[in-house]
Amino acid sequence: MTTFLLLLVVLSTPAQQDPSDTLQVRPADLLEELAYPDRWRWVPNDRLPKGGLVNRLLVTSFVSPIFFFEGDVGAGGGVGVTDIDFLGKRRSQFANTWITYTSEGQQRFSFSWRKWLAHIDDPGRGILQGDRDHVGISFESSRTLTSRFFGLGASTTLDDESSFTRATDSLGFNLQKSLPQIGGPWIYSLGVTLQTDDISSGQVSEALNTVDEYPILTSEGDDFGAVWVQGSLRHDTRDAQHLPYEGHTIGISLLGCPIVSQETNTDSLEGGLITTLHGSWVRPVAPLFHSGGDQNREHPPIDSIAGYLKLSMSSGELPFWSLPSLGGSNSLRGSISGRWRGQHAWSAGAEWRPWVIPEGFAIYEDIRLERGGFALFLDLGSVSESLDQLIEEPVHYSYGIGLRFTFERQALFRADLGRSDDGEMNMSIRYGLPF
Repeated sequence: MTTFLLLLVVLSTPAQQDPSDTLQVRPADLLEELAYPDRWRWVPNDRLPKGGLVNRLLVTSFVSPIFFFEGDVGAGGGVGVTDIDFLGKRRSQFANTWITYTSEGQQRFSFSWRKWLAHIDDPGRGILQGDRDHVGISFESSRTLTSRFFGLGASTTLDDESSFTRATDSLGFNLQKSLPQIGGPWIYSLGVTLQTDDISSGQVSEALNTVDEYPILTSEGDDFGAVWVQGSLRHDTRDAQHLPYEGHTIGISLLGCPIVSQETNTDSLEGGLITTLHGSWVRPVAPLFHSGGDQNREHPPIDSIAGYLKLSMSSGELPFWSLPSLGGSNSLRGSISGRWRGQHAWSAGAEWRPWVIPEGFAIYEDIRLERGGFALFLDLGSVSESLDQLIEEPVHYSYGIGLRFTFERQALFRADLGRSDDGEMNMSIRYGLPF
């Protein structure tokens, strides 16, 4: 909610041009030596402030306070911190941290770190960052009291809502590289995660108890320890990974758990695999609220339309909470996370992304809003128990509007408000685009 209020404030602020907002022209002498110059981000020295987290607040570090006061989870709160210049290493590292706790015992601690492998430092002017190549680690320990499960398949209703408590501990490593050289159109990624999950009764007062309603599924998904292995390969021509304006991506990803441990569970699973085929595209369109700006800048205002299509197929034996699902912040955004779940799922979406505040202005001292706008979106999708039935299942949809603002091209925040075909309303606040 705090982030949503900040969105409203900055989008309602009169757009006064910041006198220190130079054109941020990209350095032609450095870019001409690169094979794919359009896929490198230029950050001038005035966007590289020194100092700790507080000194760089809303320039390269972003803090989101969180407050809870609900009967189901109790009173509490926490904080989310996104630091795009972690440890002050001139944008060579990125970190994201979440810490929350409530009086009823809902808690989360997560930390993810990323090091950019394509990084060129010109101390007198700034840095060039390639956003396709990176290595990272992640850690999470969480206990969620209000996880939802509506059953499997596309015909479930809101009256089928049940809740369960899920306790998760995980440690992961990932690597992403571009081919045939830095910035190239082929991208592969590899990842390994050690994870344990425990399932117990939920605490949503007006919902059914998942443990009571689905005893076999919850027994199979409880006390589940596994080594999850991820791999992907895609052809990606987009001009940026975080905030693209032109290009497409098409690829395949695999996520499986070849090693499973359920020592105390008689209904143990053998493990399985989720295969996902995905594609997306984005195109610039004629601007509605501005003239387009200087195209020689690092980040000129560009309105765009974007779309995606994804098909996920599972095989083997997987816990119910890991099966392909729709709803939340990236698909069918009018429904809560996990609203639709099945062995197989498809989803599609489209967005129109116009900028309303095209030029940056100073908010306070070095804190500067670069750009503000909105997005109109439509999401489609369905799930099924078998692949041949997927096309016959009811197609669900969501539509809505989102607020978007950036502090720079590598720091976009959004708040999407969607309505689903069964009358749900859902708000999702996230860092980065949904697709």
